[in-house]
Amino acid sequence: MELKNFAVFFNLSTESQNFIAKHGFNETAPGLEIIPETLQENFIISQVKKLRRPLDAAPLLQAADELKNNPFLLSCYNYLAYYWHERKDIQIYVKILPKFESNPSGAAHSGIYYLLLALAFFPGVEKVYRQLGLPDRYARDTMQYISGALDEYAAGNNGQLGFSSQKLHWLRHYIDGDLFRIGRLEYMIQDPASYLPAAYRRKSDGKIIALCRNNWQLRKDGLWKFDNEPSSNIYKKAALSTNDSKITGIPVNPAGFAEVDKSITLDLQEHTPLWNSWDLVPGIHIPGGGGMTLSEVEASLLEARDFFPRYFNRSAAAFSCASWIFNNDFERELPESNLAKFMREVYLLPFPSCGVEGLQFVFGKADAQWAHYPADNSLRRAFHRIRESGRMLKCGAMFIESRGLNNFGQQIYRRDYADF
Repeated sequence: MELKNFAVFFNLSTESQNFIAKHGFNETAPGLEIIPETLQENFIISQVKKLRRPLDAAPLLQAADELKNNPFLLSCYNYLAYYWHERKDIQIYVKILPKFESNPSGAAHSGIYYLLLALAFFPGVEKVYRQLGLPDRYARDTMQYISGALDEYAAGNNGQLGFSSQKLHWLRHYIDGDLFRIGRLEYMIQDPASYLPAAYRRKSDGKIIALCRNNWQLRKDGLWKFDNEPSSNIYKKAALSTNDSKITGIPVNPAGFAEVDKSITLDLQEHTPLWNSWDLVPGIHIPGGGGMTLSEVEASLLEARDFFPRYFNRSAAAFSCASWIFNNDFERELPESNLAKFMREVYLLPFPSCGVEGLQFVFGKADAQWAHYPADNSLRRAFHRIRESGRMLKCGAMFIESRGLNNFGQQIYRRDYADF
């Protein structure tokens, strides 16, 4: 397959052509029209059986035949499989790769073509996890991410079967051996994330307090300034003042906002940081699929606490997450929901937002003008109530460490905060 012909078929920009040429297209070109094992019927059926949800293989087999009978579509499939499954020097977040839907021949079933690419990740994940010494069940559990992604695709595409091309990058983290599903939640191996506050534990009783880090751009209500807001909406830029024995800063209320008109000073002889820059603080990801009860979340976190020292010889100082799920408006709108119950067990934090967070995950699409989106379940109706009230959608962040895990179900961080 010649790049110039491939580029015409998929209407590739010069930037895209240069990118794939730099990332292995010419080297792989001689083999791009060879039918791989991953498009054979036996392979597809065997991978579908690994998903823990009923999935009719017939549409996938039909789509595989379409790929096999069109040299350009087949070349696109093989190149994307090479890029996401095998190549080492990839860019995880890239939007200029070839897309099936860029040509009428591939548009109708593009979502199923990407689903076939997703299923083709299974063998690579299983191989990497075995090399890491993990029991087979972790690879099988991790690939259940596909099931939640199918629901998201269906929500944004009139119930059609498919997988979004924008999800393929996430599966690459499994191939790289730094993302694992443990029960209901996923965990990324990482250092303390930049969004985390300056958090301290009081030595006398173990109670936790968090302070805003330098230059947090805070509104009057204690939230981060939204991306599209003017700088004049910044009420205060947070600052930490330190010396050899004390640190002073704006406290973060564990309900998810900064107390912008307050200041607290901690004696560093009596308080110790929750983590250092070199500590392991795995990032939590919450895959789609429902069933996120408090008991399932607790079981996942407790298993994760044991997982990292057992298989990686590293104990987690804490776990953290930034997500639309931790929009603390949902506590008000859905107070008895699993989301709200989870939020009350972690230390919530403000987080920068653009105003449409969560739309893609809940509705399968993201449009700044989303009044016409359906309101056919409690979560979607909560989204619309937030919109109708004039509030913007936002992200929140959180952390949870040993005290939170040992007292899960008791809203311990909110109790601790009252004492400070």
